[in-house]
Amino acid sequence: MKHFQAIVLCFLALSPFLSFLIPPAQAAGTLSPNLKITLLVPTSNSARRAWATIIQNNLNFLGIDTGRVELPFSPNIFDRALTPGASALGKTYDQGGFDILFVGYNLGIDADPWSLYHSSQFAPTGQNYYLWNNTQNDQQTTQIKENINKTQRLNLVKQWQVLAADELPSIPILYTRENVAFDGTASNAQAIFTAYHAPAWPPIEHLTTALDANLILAQTGQAPGEGMIPELSTSYYDTTVFNEIFSSLAIRNDTTFKTMIPQLASGTVASPGWSVASDSKTWTVTLRPGIKWHDGIDFNATDVKFTFDAIQDDLLAAPTEAFVKGLVGGKSNVTIVDRMTVKFDLPKPYAYFVENILTYPILPQHILKSIALDQWQKSQFNRPDTGTVTSPPPTGTGPYKWVDWTATTKTVHLTRNDAYFDFPDKGRAALLLKGQFTVKEYYVKNIVDTDVAITALKNHEVNVLDSQYHIEIQPSFLIEWGASKIASYDAFGVQEMGVNMKHPLIGTGVDTPLGKSDPTKAALAAKYLRQAISEAVPREQIVGQLLNGYGVSAITTPVVGNYKTGIPVTEGFNAALKPYDFNLTRASELIKAAGYVPAPPAPGFFEAYGLYLTIALVAVIVALAGIYVWRTRRKPMAASTTMPQPSMPTSP
Repeated sequence: MKHFQAIVLCFLALSPFLSFLIPPAQAAGTLSPNLKITLLVPTSNSARRAWATIIQNNLNFLGIDTGRVELPFSPNIFDRALTPGASALGKTYDQGGFDILFVGYNLGIDADPWSLYHSSQFAPTGQNYYLWNNTQNDQQTTQIKENINKTQRLNLVKQWQVLAADELPSIPILYTRENVAFDGTASNAQAIFTAYHAPAWPPIEHLTTALDANLILAQTGQAPGEGMIPELSTSYYDTTVFNEIFSSLAIRNDTTFKTMIPQLASGTVASPGWSVASDSKTWTVTLRPGIKWHDGIDFNATDVKFTFDAIQDDLLAAPTEAFVKGLVGGKSNVTIVDRMTVKFDLPKPYAYFVENILTYPILPQHILKSIALDQWQKSQFNRPDTGTVTSPPPTGTGPYKWVDWTATTKTVHLTRNDAYFDFPDKGRAALLLKGQFTVKEYYVKNIVDTDVAITALKNHEVNVLDSQYHIEIQPSFLIEWGASKIASYDAFGVQEMGVNMKHPLIGTGVDTPLGKSDPTKAALAAKYLRQAISEAVPREQIVGQLLNGYGVSAITTPVVGNYKTGIPVTEGFNAALKPYDFNLTRASELIKAAGYVPAPPAPGFFEAYGLYLTIALVAVIVALAGIYVWRTRRKPMAASTTMPQPSMPTSP
């Protein structure tokens, strides 16, 4: 027995070496055939980059050969996914397009999935960058947009969510709870930033500061990014500038009560300057008199007609061309009744006409008419920083006017428009009556790194940190800065993994093993893969640990709500649905259902010879143990001459 114990002790003493020689169990090797995808991650959001890395590791664990590439929005993300050219449209990442895009959306307040997912809305002239083409989706989204009965419409929204959650053209990660940090420059900053957040951002004219104060907003993305013409930009970071320059026929009062207010349109909230005929398709809009562009020229109906004609022109190639054209029906459907009246003759009723059409920023016809539509993108009006086509700078009717852009500091400078016009609640006189509209010089500064931006705020080099810095991942800063200088709110926002639905593996499935063996099941195989990817997303851990609880696991886009409480942010949220669980076992089963099987790892040196080395080493250990036993039998033990020592505890 003692001899056996000696052998065991020797074996245990050498166990670290044995574990080196014996290869570890392969939890999930590669797949056969190889399943390769690339995750495309914008560089502008540090938190998004962090959870993209976590998800990449999980996908690799499942055997999916998953790469991750980080690129800036402008021009790379736009050119590959959001507004791709013909050569990149629908192509995989390796072909110049994308496979899966990690992106955040500041969504519209109303639940209108048609604009994001209907097959008529394909990028680059529509917002369906996923290129999802699904008959049932087209039918349901069309019914939603045309149904003017609110109760019926919201029930249709709930039904559509069931389809979207199953098909997953977008794999939502989380609905955002955002935080804006600010210093003491504006006394009402917390209330204003909570009520007027994206998509009604930024509310600089609503702030109460010292008279004629300066205010600097720091943001992690660049502006100009795509440009200052709102109809040509899909960049959130551009909105922080052009939302203050341009006005619309109608605007939201706030993101709390969501009341529609006539801005360039005439009238009051109770009696706005728009009306619809009994056919629910013919809209007449009267304009507010006395409004001037920043250069002093009068605003009138020609500007409205000019703007909607431009959006619907193929030559301009606006990202929302398909959206407006699909709803308005073409240039001939917008007519000038007189100098201060415009009529829209829609081909079909549109439930969100005021909310989503009359909110388009209006452009100055007297400036842009002299620039060819295909040159707007390169004009100094659109890109006052890099534009090569000579033109005036961005000119609107809004509360702030363009001053300049400084390349060395990546800073846009706007100045207050003291000739800003009057209209209910948010016009010049109404703001001044509330002690607002006191910021004279407004700056938007691009600071990419969160830590650098926080230091700038502490040093009073900037006054506001945009929500996209995700300061919720900086708990020590949240505590140090204090709740009184942070606005926190449930946003109309989602972080998602957008899928290229033309991708032969995860989109159409034609190149999956199941799709090749049975082409009628190709789409099913692709859906299995998308669902597997969704099962590999640890949503609760990302929200709870990475974001310190700021957010909630997401189900679909663009409908937002809290599945735990059932409380909707967007009307029509389907509280019966739940997010996909984090379940790698289930994900592996779905991958197998698509026809993939684990591939045996290629043997390396130790994989090939480790067993023989292990046997040899065990033989050596046994031999050494035998020698030890033989020697202890032959050699008598010397008498002990030392005092007994107390036993010492071993290290745990």
